Amino acid sequence: MSDLKTAKDAVPETPVFANTGVSAERLGDILAIADGVIVGTSLKVDGDTWSRVDPARAERLMDTARALRSKGS
Repeated sequence: MSDLKTAKDAVPETPVFANTGVSAERLGDILAIADGVIVGTSLKVDGDTWSRVDPARAERLMDTARALRSKGS
């Protein structure tokens, strides 16, 4: 998170995206700094890069994103 904050502070007018460590549980903290996210492994079955996308994990992330958006976060 400190690297993400450093990057955003360095270029405040430029969109900064988090591309690692993004999960439903951390989404609120990440989006408090970043302008967006790139999500990969946390959506996979058992968090394994080479597995298929787990629909339940994807739904949980999107439900979290929608809740954050409705709160204005």
